[in-house]
Amino acid sequence: MRQILLTAISSCFLMQAAHANHPLVTDDTGTQDSGNHQVELNTDWLRQNDVHSHVMNFTYSYGLLKNLDIYVNPPATLSQPSGINDIALGVKWRLLEHNDFSLGVKPEITFPSGDPNRGLGRGATSMSLTLISSYQSGDWAFSGNLAAYYNRYRLASDQQANRTVQWRLSAYALYELNPKLSLALDGGILSNTERASDTSGDLHSSSNPGYILTGIVYSPTPNLDLDLGLKFGIGCGPCAAQTHRQVGVGVTWRF
Repeated sequence: MRQILLTAISSCFLMQAAHANHPLVTDDTGTQDSGNHQVELNTDWLRQNDVHSHVMNFTYSYGLLKNLDIYVNPPATLSQPSGINDIALGVKWRLLEHNDFSLGVKPEITFPSGDPNRGLGRGATSMSLTLISSYQSGDWAFSGNLAAYYNRYRLASDQQANRTVQWRLSAYALYELNPKLSLALDGGILSNTERASDTSGDLHSSSNPGYILTGIVYSPTPNLDLDLGLKFGIGCGPCAAQTHRQVGVGVTWRF
């Protein structure tokens, strides 16, 4: 059971941490512009059932074009068992802009750099595709995501315990109090990974895990963000895919 929980923590972390500016789960259509760079470093403390973990995430993004970024994300687990998780490589393309509304798409491939025997990865190449919509209105910003994941597993036990296809639906609202301080509210739902939820008859385990997140972003300069986020799992009860509580801090630097 602990191995399943570790794999679930790793899978949820890979799906959530690499896709948006911390502390948010939902991504927006913003890109770095041609020739610009962005570095994100954040760390989170998670509780999933009775398992506590500490993870770290580093993401480097580069603007290939005004509306096209490429990024790499090598996440790591700092608690035991510690080590590098599966590394992700992806692109974000803002393909449509009309006044304050924009649409984007983000394909991503995840490589099996983590050790699945220690719960640090899936042990097989996986991929995902995220559709992104964003809207700006004065001091408010809104974004929504629809993501599909194709997760492959090397270990037979993981294949038997987890579904291959997953989806995520999420949205956020961001309010700029002033040029240096913003408040965020993010919420969503992720399809349950557990195959056993089809036949268990347990209403909790058959539910899809949801979350609600609140965060604050402080920007001492236009190119530097410091953030703090608090996330709670809702629904799904004891299912392995549910992160019940998560606290994280991060820094983002653009240059």
